[in-house]
Amino acid sequence: MSSIKTERVLRENCRCGESPVWEKASNSLLFVDTPAKKVCRWDSLSKRVQQVTVDAPVSSVALCQGGGSVATIGTKFCALNWEDQSAVALATVDKDKKNNRFNDGKVGPSGSCFAGTMAEETAPAVPERHQGSLCSLFPDHHVEKYFDQVDISTGLHWPLDHKIFYCIDSLFYSVDAFDYDLQTGKIRRVASVIHNRSEFWHAVSFSPREQLRLWEEGNLHGITAN
Repeated sequence: MSSIKTERVLRENCRCGESPVWEKASNSLLFVDTPAKKVCRWDSLSKRVQQVTVDAPVSSVALCQGGGSVATIGTKFCALNWEDQSAVALATVDKDKKNNRFNDGKVGPSGSCFAGTMAEETAPAVPERHQGSLCSLFPDHHVEKYFDQVDISTGLHWPLDHKIFYCIDSLFYSVDAFDYDLQTGKIRRVASVIHNRSEFWHAVSFSPREQLRLWEEGNLHGITAN
C-alpha cells in the first residue's frame, strides 16, 4: 500500500462529486455534482473542465458505445451533448413519485444502463422509506422496471464473469444478488447475500489490504460510513 501515490489533479469545488468514469478516447474524466445539477468532464491534457448544467439533481453519468454520454437526471435517463451542452430525455421512470430521483447508475456488460431511484432526502440519508425502484434503460430506449419498495439503491456491480449482478439497498443493510443474462441484459432475483445490519458491518470489516485483495480478485467490495 505504501507504493500507491495519490495526487489531487482537479480543484473543482463540488458540493457532492460522484460517478467518476474515465473516457479513454479523449483522456478525460467524467463525473457529476449531484446537488449542483452539473455533469462535468475534465480533460487530462488541457486541464480544462466542461460542464453541462441540468434542471434536476444528476446522480450518474456513463459512456455510450457509439460515442456520447448518458446521465441519470431527476427521474430521467438523458443523452448528453457536450457540443451544445444539452441534455435530451430518453425515458422517464417513477412518474407517480414526484419526490423521487435517481441515486446510482451504471452500464452493464451487455450495454443496458441500470439505475435505482430514491425519495429526496429530508436530512442526510433520511429519505421517505420504500419509495424507490430499480430499472434499466436498453439501447432501444425502452425501460424495464425490476422491483420497487427500495430505500437507497447503490453499489451496482458485476463480477468479472458477468454472471451475477449485485445491488445494495443502504437503509435495508442488504446486498442482493441476481442472475444476469449477458445476451438480453436482464436480471432475475436469486438471493439476498446480506440482509441485516450485523452481517452488513461484518462483511465490510476487512482490513484495507484484505479489501484490496478481494477487489483485485473480482469479488464484492463494500464501503460504509459510521
